[in-house]
Amino acid sequence: RLGVSQPTLSVFLSRLETELGVDLFYREKKKLVLTPAGRIYVDAARKILRVKDQTYQTIYQLTYEQREVITVGATPLRGSIMVAQIFTRFSHRFPDVKVEIRESYMSELRNLVREGKVSYALGSCYDSEDPEFDYIIVSREEVVVGVPAFHRLADRGLKAEGYPEKLESISVTELIDTPFVLLSAGTTVRAISDNIFAKEGIYPTVVFETNNNLVLSNMIRQGAGAGLLPRSAMVKDAEDIVYFSISPRYYLNLAVIMKKNRVLSEAERYLAYLVICQDKDNPMYQQAMNGYARTLYQEFHEEEKKE
Repeated sequence: RLGVSQPTLSVFLSRLETELGVDLFYREKKKLVLTPAGRIYVDAARKILRVKDQTYQTIYQLTYEQREVITVGATPLRGSIMVAQIFTRFSHRFPDVKVEIRESYMSELRNLVREGKVSYALGSCYDSEDPEFDYIIVSREEVVVGVPAFHRLADRGLKAEGYPEKLESISVTELIDTPFVLLSAGTTVRAISDNIFAKEGIYPTVVFETNNNLVLSNMIRQGAGAGLLPRSAMVKDAEDIVYFSISPRYYLNLAVIMKKNRVLSEAERYLAYLVICQDKDNPMYQQAMNGYARTLYQEFHEEEKKE
């Protein structure tokens, strides 16, 4: 992998340890395990390489004109964090492509895609059959319901085996006498919430609406009512909120959303591929790639394996 022979590498490591006056590895049969000094050395080396890469990228950007701009629509939390996490890897491959972020919530993101003001948007959808948009569906996420810790159902949820990784299931009809705090109209979770209520014939008392998952969670924790939210918005180790799965279960699709029949450039496809890679390892999400996503993944994954 390094392009050098094993004896050459062994000699290099031995000389380095002699120079430093400390062992960098424990030799255990055929394994090399980092010593505490070795961990310090490797961490420092990685930082040096990152500084080198950033320096080269900065110089490159000063020297070469950027030939393409990708404008990505993203939600203020998940979408923007996602772009930040994958940007370094993207810029290694496309140093002359600029990535811009337009932050907004889902209803406005769809308008930005519709009007061609962004290349595509990172967001969620419930129904992927839409005459205006194409969807690269990356994964799916369960929609759960949270209730205040003093709610009459809370003990039942806390007693679920494996809670909070495994949640007790309830029907929303069991909350018919409970007020609701909901995400605002235009959000994917609100579309799912309205669909659930319609199917169950429920007309909930809605006491508060917001676009923000964090605000919604805080309102539930303060006792304002029950609320539906994506599983990734669950507050870890919170003692003032209890979560349930909904029976039957409902999911939102996490996707790259673009204008119908839009042809993506190689850089745009690679950025979408990195979004797929980032979500694949997230335990909160379930893999649910559609045909478009699988094609993108195979295009770049096979190429990177060869490299």
